Amino acid sequence: MNDTVSRVSAAGACLLGMLAAARAGEGPKPVRALFIGNSHTSYNNLPHMIAELAKAGGRPLFAYAMETPGGCTFEKHWQDGKAAERIAAGGWDFVVLQEQSLMPLTNATSMAVYAEKLDGEIKKQGARTLLYQTWARQNTPERQAELSRVYLDLGRKLEAAVAPVGMAWERALKANPNCGLHRPDKNHASKAGTYLAACVFYAVIYGVSPEGLPGGIADLDDGEARPLQAIAWQTVQQLARTQGVKTGQGSDGENAAASTTGDQKGDEGEQ
Repeated sequence: MNDTVSRVSAAGACLLGMLAAARAGEGPKPVRALFIGNSHTSYNNLPHMIAELAKAGGRPLFAYAMETPGGCTFEKHWQDGKAAERIAAGGWDFVVLQEQSLMPLTNATSMAVYAEKLDGEIKKQGARTLLYQTWARQNTPERQAELSRVYLDLGRKLEAAVAPVGMAWERALKANPNCGLHRPDKNHASKAGTYLAACVFYAVIYGVSPEGLPGGIADLDDGEARPLQAIAWQTVQQLARTQGVKTGQGSDGENAAASTTGDQKGDEGEQ
């Protein structure tokens, strides 16, 4: 328990330090994001990888916090109350919601009910919901279409944003079945898999291509990183065209995530 408290306190102190540093300078306003999910977010520290890409790309500081206990569903997050407390702390630009990886396939109704509850709290704080679409397990790639559809439908229902990570994984694996996105457990992401996810988030949040950014952030060489960067950008752009998903910077300079709004149509354990 003390170790857990220490880690949470350290993460909070780190976030406060980053925000203070940003305020002290004259640079652009940082992007603040809260991640609510489980080990599909915490493995390889996805938020930190996004922050490193933003730094390398010369983008506004990406400041983040996480609530990611292993195996946690939206329902458990809601019932525990900790996620709602962190949302209520305010100051977020985005709150990223990542469901337990099998729930879209086994109980999409429950997923939608509790996502709507969390989304309501997010909207109260004036933040934007960003749904983190995850990937199919290595031994059931045929489930990706259904998994992707559930997230896109939920995005429309909530008028929320969607980061199409699962769709990018599907594209990458079709292009190169040996690209090694899964860990040996056939479920969680390898560093390459997390890097692809981070590239998708970078493209969605900042509205620019991750192509040309360093792969060393995930211990990848350029030959390994470049195809993943291109696939991330292609997936986000294609989703914008086919589903009406908007990306990029608003005219007022505010950061804009992918959105399926209206007629624009625009840890360990099982994750």
